[in-house]
Amino acid sequence: MMDAIFTFLKKLTGNLGLKIISLGLAFLLWLFVVSIENPVMTLSFTSIPITIENADVMETQGKAFELADSSRTVTVTVKAERSVLSELSRDNIRASIDMTELEGTRVPIVVKSTRYSDRIQGINPAKEYANVLIEDLANAQFRITVETVGNVPEGYAVGSTSVQNNVVRVSGPETIVNSISSVVVRINVSGMTSEIHTVVPLQFLDEEGRQVDTTLLEKSMEQVSASAEIWKVMEIPVHASYSGTPAAGYLATGSVTLEPSSVYVTGDSKALGEISSITIPSTELDISGAVGNVEKEVNISSLLPSGVYLDSSQSDGIITVTAEVVEASATVVQIPYANLTPIGLPEGMVIGNDMTTSMVAVTVRGLKSDLGLLNGANILGTLDLSGIALNENGTVTPGSYAGQVVLALPQGLTQDTAVAHVLLQISGDSAEIHEEGEVEANPAEVETAGEEGGNVENEENE
Repeated sequence: MMDAIFTFLKKLTGNLGLKIISLGLAFLLWLFVVSIENPVMTLSFTSIPITIENADVMETQGKAFELADSSRTVTVTVKAERSVLSELSRDNIRASIDMTELEGTRVPIVVKSTRYSDRIQGINPAKEYANVLIEDLANAQFRITVETVGNVPEGYAVGSTSVQNNVVRVSGPETIVNSISSVVVRINVSGMTSEIHTVVPLQFLDEEGRQVDTTLLEKSMEQVSASAEIWKVMEIPVHASYSGTPAAGYLATGSVTLEPSSVYVTGDSKALGEISSITIPSTELDISGAVGNVEKEVNISSLLPSGVYLDSSQSDGIITVTAEVVEASATVVQIPYANLTPIGLPEGMVIGNDMTTSMVAVTVRGLKSDLGLLNGANILGTLDLSGIALNENGTVTPGSYAGQVVLALPQGLTQDTAVAHVLLQISGDSAEIHEEGEVEANPAEVETAGEEGGNVENEENE
């Protein structure tokens, strides 16, 4: 046994130098083959995004920053064997900056591979530094407003809207914060006939209504619960009147026209159930001194009761109100004395002439249509004799006296000043009236009565 082992060792160590040389040549041959089949190469990976580490260090300094556009990505070159490179992809390459290593406005770029890192002979970015834009931090808060988009069905309107939280706070780069003009949420109401509750994202808008990129901002919330009520629409009539009196010689016909004569309103069902029309106060249309039609535009929005609103899609709330004013017409109406009730007759005096057969002419003014309906025989009035002056002894001398005629005219008609003459005599005396209007009395009274009778004829002629 020992002889066999000795023989094997002698053969193994025999020609040792040649064997070592052979082994070395074999290794060199292997290296040569490998270098030909799997050479070391370089490969570039483009548009590798640069991530940021320790970004909060800037916030503690009251600063905000962002990568310059040219520094958001970087090209990375990797040196390795072809077999390694063939297994790598962009997803294996990482590029980053550490804000604690900020040098002015630039930060060194660090690149690495997440795969075969021990077999990579070299990995380098195309540029050593990333440029950053630094500015002050700003804080602001904005009230959230609700907008609706789409159309509700005919006969409905969008009512009140609300959000659960109506204020959002933001912080970040000053230029971005200052570019925000408003914050809105939009609720789609298309085809809706009942109240809507939804969660909608916040939209940050600039002065021109364009979306602001807020990816660099910190916001107290990104979305909010919002609701919109859907109300029914109802058409109601509008009424109006006027106040004041037109100029002398002119009359208001009583006609008041409105354009439009109705409006569309909306509101919750309870409020709508308590309104059937709108009345414009007479003080809104003053026709004082008018010599023609008076027209005025009235905004009825303020006349609506609480909880009722104009449907702005159909009504703007402006009503044109017109009161008709025309020039007055005039006609002379013959009124029987018998239709006039004497008032204010002096004590101890009676009317001596026959009032049943005499007539008094009165000028009446008004609308032509109303004047055409007048019949003097049907008009009543009073004959006011209270203005007769008394003698020193408190009596009235028998004779002819004028009384003020006041007619009871239909509404809208007026009369000019009118007087009627009557013969007064002492109560108990007799007097006879002839058809010509002459008075026959006691001899002691003839002279006075005759003189007064002359006054009657003159005033009537006048």
